[in-house]
Amino acid sequence: MNFSVIYNPIATKFSQAALDHLVFKFIDKGYTLHKIAKSAYSGHVIELIKELDPVSDLLITLGGDGTVNEAVRAFNEIEQHSVYAHISAGTTNDMANNFNLPRHDPIHAIDKLAALGRETQMDSLLVNGEPVCYVSAFGYVAPIPFLVGTKLKKRLGHAAYVVSALPIITKKPERIKFRYTANGETKDIGAIMALITTSKGMGGINLYKNSDQNDGKFEVFFLERLSPKLVAKLFPKYLTDSLDIREYMDFCTCFSTDSLDIKFTGLLPRHAVDNDGNKAGFELTIHDNELHYRLGKKIKILMPKQ
Repeated sequence: MNFSVIYNPIATKFSQAALDHLVFKFIDKGYTLHKIAKSAYSGHVIELIKELDPVSDLLITLGGDGTVNEAVRAFNEIEQHSVYAHISAGTTNDMANNFNLPRHDPIHAIDKLAALGRETQMDSLLVNGEPVCYVSAFGYVAPIPFLVGTKLKKRLGHAAYVVSALPIITKKPERIKFRYTANGETKDIGAIMALITTSKGMGGINLYKNSDQNDGKFEVFFLERLSPKLVAKLFPKYLTDSLDIREYMDFCTCFSTDSLDIKFTGLLPRHAVDNDGNKAGFELTIHDNELHYRLGKKIKILMPKQ
């Protein structure tokens, strides 16, 4: 059994020590190292996955959530051979929660994966045909992840998102009107933000603590209203990583489905759709004003059961 490692050197929490520890830990488990590859530019992980998957039994990435996004995009385009694993070394590291690994300690995560990792599968999501590993969002604070600069994230870490959010959360949220079809029903709704996810959460916020990423469904969350008083209450919890949105279900519509169609009936969202913290590769226009969510390929992954 061999393994390959792809790492992103500009990830916020990347270190040579973590990379060395990852390599030595899996050699110690009896794997043979095939290759260590550095991601050098946006989209490079996709190319490296396609190159290394056919010749690797285990393929591990070390980087942020954007690294997982590129890996999932690659696996949706090929017949997967290797088993995929990820060690989070980014800023927010939502995917660490999904993989049952520590969010802010790559060394600890490596130890846990090596000791307890088991092969299973993970659902992926398609948004207008574009693969997404864990979340697609639009409205209100949804664009913040791709509006935050890399240098600011490197300097401030998670707080960079908070700083970038201030100009947005101090303004009144715009209400976005759309018609959606899911689970055999079509409804009209006005929402200030939408999150469609296979994940336990995004941006460090717990949405679904017990989310199952191998159940053939994704979660839909439409936030319909938000008062300044509620924002003031939520903000400190976000800063301390203790926000659980389930406590505020009176403000939203929430359900599970395997298919979702959205057609905007009013003004389009001010910013582009956010897919895994990045701008979507497609644009919404007056004429192309629909979003179609479907399940993508199941990805073979290595992760602890809990």
